[in-house]
Amino acid sequence: MKNKELKSDATLRNSNAASLRSTRKGMALVAVAVVSLILIILGFSMLSMVNNEIVSTRNAVNKTKAFYLAEAGVEILTTKLNKGEFGNIGEIALGEGSYQVDFYPDENPPYAISTGTAAGQEKRIKVTTSFLASPYECGIYAGGLSGEQWTLMLRGTGNPVPNGTKKEVGGKDIVNGNIFVDGDVALYEESSINPAPPPNTYELDGDVEATGSVDLYDSASVSGDINEGVAPQIPSDLVGMHYEINNTHNVSQIFTDNGISKGYLPTGHPLRDVFVKNPTDRSSECDTTTGDDFFLEPSGGFTGGTWQTAPTPLHVGNDRIYYIDGDVWVHSKNDTYGFNMDGKVTIVVTGDIHICDNLQYADTNSMLGLVALGKYDGDGELDSGGNVYFGDPTYGTIYTFSAMMFAANNFLYNSKAPDGDLTAEPTSGFTVNGSFAALNKVSVERDWYTKDSKARPARFNTETSQWVDSETGAVLTSTQIGTLRHYQMILNYDDRVRTKDTQPPGLPKGAGTIFEGLTNWEELP
Repeated sequence: MKNKELKSDATLRNSNAASLRSTRKGMALVAVAVVSLILIILGFSMLSMVNNEIVSTRNAVNKTKAFYLAEAGVEILTTKLNKGEFGNIGEIALGEGSYQVDFYPDENPPYAISTGTAAGQEKRIKVTTSFLASPYECGIYAGGLSGEQWTLMLRGTGNPVPNGTKKEVGGKDIVNGNIFVDGDVALYEESSINPAPPPNTYELDGDVEATGSVDLYDSASVSGDINEGVAPQIPSDLVGMHYEINNTHNVSQIFTDNGISKGYLPTGHPLRDVFVKNPTDRSSECDTTTGDDFFLEPSGGFTGGTWQTAPTPLHVGNDRIYYIDGDVWVHSKNDTYGFNMDGKVTIVVTGDIHICDNLQYADTNSMLGLVALGKYDGDGELDSGGNVYFGDPTYGTIYTFSAMMFAANNFLYNSKAPDGDLTAEPTSGFTVNGSFAALNKVSVERDWYTKDSKARPARFNTETSQWVDSETGAVLTSTQIGTLRHYQMILNYDDRVRTKDTQPPGLPKGAGTIFEGLTNWEELP
């Protein structure tokens, strides 16, 4: 009996042990399953994280690619604008993506948005574009700001010839470049409008545009297109240029800071050989203006010349914007007759600009911008100044001149400032390498007749088809018409102004087509 009980206890123990072993095996299997599940979950999580990281990295890479593609679109737009090509750029494939550019030239200011795309990722860049004012696109530009009807007239025949005590007389007017006039244009005799001078990089054909009519008489000619009845152009916002701040040299303030009311700046000053203020040997000229007068002139090194030359060296500096509160003159003392200028600058004045002597560039890297800004009232309206007086016979002679000239009001030839009275017959015609531009009128009439043994200015009245005295309006007699004489004008448009690297700095901006650069860059969300 005892043995049976012992066997039964042993069996029970064995059964319990087996059961315990079975339980332990079950628990181990559960633990293994749980751990495996956890590992599987962790594995999937890690795989998901790695996959998300791969996707995120891939998206980041594609976004970077899209960004560079958007930048490529900006570069292509800049290249096209430099070539004068405007408009949108459709989708262009490049590498592993594409770009496209939407251009908004009619906005103020104009801007463009370049979109780069790579594998579904997009990046957008917005750039603001800047253009030179439209007057710089023409050899002659007259904006007709006053709204008065007027006519730009050119005439003349043959080549200039010596004429007794006069140095040269006669010759046909020639404009090598385009013309825009808010008004009428009338060409007489052998006057002509031709393509811009070689190399004529921008293929300017000698077009004439006018809001009114364009009439050709005799054998006058226009080589390019004639467009009549065109829309007026948007005037340049000269006030918005804020030249009183946006300049490299406030010349008036520099003289004031140095205590100079008359004469040159101190020896060693970088502007000593560029400007002289209110010179006492030209007080009669200074007396004709209401403010300070600054003459473009070195302090020494004058070279004698002839009426056709510009021998005295003038170093104006490079990439400078001179701002002057007053009038500026190109009218030298002594017998130099003019300046041989090297440098690249723009001179902006709040008064008028008076050009009486010659100025030529010393090299092909030199260029001069002249802006007669004028002064403005609280409403932004021109209050005074803003004229360019060219070839003033009272104080000098002029035979050749190089500059891009811009008047906020009028460009007047052969006038005595500031009242505009014509005072003396010129001694010759002239050649300009640059441009004439005025937001109102460009008057380049150079016709004279003899009355009572005296020279008098004449002009042709297009409304009555009669020659009249420019000052009195009296109709000329047939005898007086027989004494008429004309003085030649040749204008060669300087198309270097169309290239950022060669144009003077700080020229007026506006709604033109000459690309000047990007003024703002931002990445859009």
